[in-house]
Amino acid sequence: MKRYLILFFLVLSACTPVATQTPASFFAPNSNPQTVEVIQTVTIPSTQVESVPATVEPSLAKAGELYFFLQPRKPGESIQLARVSGVCVFDVTKCPPLEIIQVPFAFNFTINALTWSSDGKYAAFAYSDQTNGTPAKLWRFDPATKSWISMAEFPYIDPPFWSQDGTKIAFRAQDGLGAESAYVINHDGTELKSVSTDLPADGRPYIMDGWYQDAAGPSIIMRSALATNSAGIYLVRASDEIAHPMFGTVLTKAQFIAAPDASLLAYDESDYNTQSHTLKVIEPKGVNAITLANSTGGNLYPIVWSPNSQLVAFNFSRFSDGTPSAEVFIVGRDGSRLTSIYKGTTVGHLLFSPDGKYLLVEEITSTTGGHLFLVNLSTLEQKILQAPGLSTDYDWYAPSWRP
Repeated sequence: MKRYLILFFLVLSACTPVATQTPASFFAPNSNPQTVEVIQTVTIPSTQVESVPATVEPSLAKAGELYFFLQPRKPGESIQLARVSGVCVFDVTKCPPLEIIQVPFAFNFTINALTWSSDGKYAAFAYSDQTNGTPAKLWRFDPATKSWISMAEFPYIDPPFWSQDGTKIAFRAQDGLGAESAYVINHDGTELKSVSTDLPADGRPYIMDGWYQDAAGPSIIMRSALATNSAGIYLVRASDEIAHPMFGTVLTKAQFIAAPDASLLAYDESDYNTQSHTLKVIEPKGVNAITLANSTGGNLYPIVWSPNSQLVAFNFSRFSDGTPSAEVFIVGRDGSRLTSIYKGTTVGHLLFSPDGKYLLVEEITSTTGGHLFLVNLSTLEQKILQAPGLSTDYDWYAPSWRP
């Protein structure tokens, strides 16, 4: 089906290629690999998880909302955008029915998850409302009024990123002929401007990895897509479009994922020749790197931070005898408590709940289809997402968690 081809492309293209993918085990640095096997009864200390006291019932505001897409398995039916209350994660008996969100376009092309502002007031979404897939538009969705506003239009638009304060949206646009440019626009659709003209021309094309907020103000992380080690990673200040190297020395060409509090950057330091993967965190100035976990073979993707910047969750996927498998881990930012929390077939997205108590796992191609699973990080209990009107006769994918 078209949907499976799209999702396999998205997952595999985001991972680091290796010559031969072999079974692997993740292990903490300076530890015996055979001690890593974690049984389901292992618990994470409360200091490692943003826990909610057991006597306090999570409120609707704290639970947030889950948005994702429903892929029908019957011919002739259309993909739909659905919304489920976050209360369904905590207490299915108080879960309101699933709601279908109306959109001003048909879902005919590659679909990425909605991206939410930090306050959950708006979502940004790049998609074309044309039958041939171009031009694409940058849409802003208001969940309160269920309205969609088109804010920008280019031949092709990559998934957008919100600034930490929720006032600006950054995105990369492509012309379909090899040229690309990065843009920033205010959340209300005003002051669209290009911010990539100061990037070195010999590093093009560049990939946008998101926002980074420091004392100098909000900046955009732009990474050269060239294979050469000399091609760098830059911060582009949104205020004046000035670009400067992110680090004093050239580091790995990996994607850097900033912690919510901007204190650390997580990345996969991979080696094509040895097929090794080393999950590391490093300070924004490019110093004091800490190894969190390492392994050989397979692919490490995605990597996500918990809301309080204390935990890192990541997925390790591999093929053995032509069969895909995936394993999700969490680890403390200091490398402690490396724990296996989920084993599946093909994992796409990972999302922490707004309170950090749960991790949502998007299972793309399990034996029962693509569905969303939730792991309680205090007990490691796993369960499939449930809500009145949510049917497993559909595939569920591209989730986002509105805070």
